[in-house]
Amino acid sequence: MEPVQDETQTPHFSTEEIVGKALTPFKEIYECKDCHHFWWIRVRGTGDPRSTYPEYYEQTAECLDEARSAFIRNPDISGLISHFESQFPYSFVVEVLEKIVSKEPLGLKALFEKREMRLSGPAKRWIRNWYQNQFPKEYVEQKEKGFSSSSQTVVSFSVGEEILATEWIAIDQLVTLTKKDSEYTLFGIHSEKKSILWKHTVQSPFVEGINIPYLFYHSGYLCYYQGYQKGSEYFSKLNRPNELLVFDLQGNLLLSILLAFRCYEILSTEERDVSENRIVHNFQFSILDGKLYLPHANEIHVYDLNQKQLLKKIKSPNHEPFNGKTFATESDVLLYHTVKGVFAMDGKGEVVFQYKSDFHPVFIDSKLRFYYYYSIVDDIQTGKQKRFFDKKDSGVELTYTLASPPVEFSNRILMPLYGEKTYLLDDHLEIVNEIEFTATDTLGPHSFGTYKTPVVINEENILITNDYQTIVILDLAGNLVAEYPIQSEVLNAFTFDGKHNIVILSCFDDYSEENQVEVMVFGTKGDILFRNILQGPEGISVSFHGDLIFAKGNHLYKSNLFSETKNGFGES
Repeated sequence: MEPVQDETQTPHFSTEEIVGKALTPFKEIYECKDCHHFWWIRVRGTGDPRSTYPEYYEQTAECLDEARSAFIRNPDISGLISHFESQFPYSFVVEVLEKIVSKEPLGLKALFEKREMRLSGPAKRWIRNWYQNQFPKEYVEQKEKGFSSSSQTVVSFSVGEEILATEWIAIDQLVTLTKKDSEYTLFGIHSEKKSILWKHTVQSPFVEGINIPYLFYHSGYLCYYQGYQKGSEYFSKLNRPNELLVFDLQGNLLLSILLAFRCYEILSTEERDVSENRIVHNFQFSILDGKLYLPHANEIHVYDLNQKQLLKKIKSPNHEPFNGKTFATESDVLLYHTVKGVFAMDGKGEVVFQYKSDFHPVFIDSKLRFYYYYSIVDDIQTGKQKRFFDKKDSGVELTYTLASPPVEFSNRILMPLYGEKTYLLDDHLEIVNEIEFTATDTLGPHSFGTYKTPVVINEENILITNDYQTIVILDLAGNLVAEYPIQSEVLNAFTFDGKHNIVILSCFDDYSEENQVEVMVFGTKGDILFRNILQGPEGISVSFHGDLIFAKGNHLYKSNLFSETKNGFGES
């Protein structure tokens, strides 16, 4: 160690006292001529990290173990992969690649084409640049087609036309939204015939507020949110969609409705300790028996989709905004959810039941129990309240907070909590299982209503996702089936057939400078059936039969997940 004398100069340390007149196969790595051990000798600055300059420079020497030494003596691709977590000088991997390329060029080519993830960033970038220079034609093909081995072109649009979103509306039909210059167009496409069935010019989608789907299938109809209404001069997340378009599945426009949704920010000072989900909105609607139930200010507007007309306007009690969820009961009573409560109306239009909370619930289950951010549950039919506490060793009890909205299924409630814990509750809110995992923070006091599904429950298992940490697969009893560590953001999670789950992750892997996503498909036993990197996330959707649609430039591609996998997925 030597104190810094000149801030612009690094002192020279001799290596002879350590390794004598050593051989230097790589920078900072020396082979002792006597013992023939490899030493990693480096110089680095030390001192207070808050200081602009180091106080001392120190030399450290590490004798490398046998495994790393064997790789240094005989560098090859297998060693490069097996040592992807081993410690080496920063420039070492690139120096090794320059030695490997002369004897294993086809191996390096294969590494790029299968996008080997276990390499470091510098290695990926070096291989990408080398591949681009050595195989320019293949490189262009990879960029055009993505990295899906059996993808087929479905439709190619005109040059300069950008594909923004796709949505399946039938087994072999989907809808695509494209943009060219300032013109937006919906196309109905037959995936098997690879033909355009219809087109419809629309306005720009709602993308200037909370991130919600703007093109989606709903109860046998195709729906589209376009335009926006400014919700706040200072806070864009309070903006609202301006218009709802409802199409039948043949592309005929049934209704075009100007919207009056509500979107506002909860003041945490007023609702602290009960409900702290910061953004509340009612960007939902229900379709029952061909009737559309749509929030409009403090009313419910009911449209007949067959007659294409407004049937009636319903005033909600207490002038509470309707949140868009309507349920039909066995006694022909319609139950409406508001942003703070519920009310029911009979066939004569009379209110037969109502309840309004003082706070904003995060979730309301089928038994009309209200769940709040601080793990408080109100049973409005009995008047009882239940709280879930984190009991510390000291005896102190702290109220748990929800990490994401509870999920109801098969007389069970799944409650992801902060503190790496999830409760599985029975129909009486008793704890059935304590799970040592939790979901992505989507309800925190500083979250802003981004559209994300951290929990997916299908017919056979539960999938819980947590950004940059893990994906967990459980059975319906809450027992761990599989766990997969991840290092990126979960963009979406869903099931396309009620049995297999899909997770879409952000992906920055140095094999490409373009926007990419990683798509993972999980089987019923929690195993990974398909894992690939695609262009995205715009334009990705999956049909009930497992046809994956993705976009690349102005081309739309299809790849069947059943044929893509090689371990029996889809075989019966």
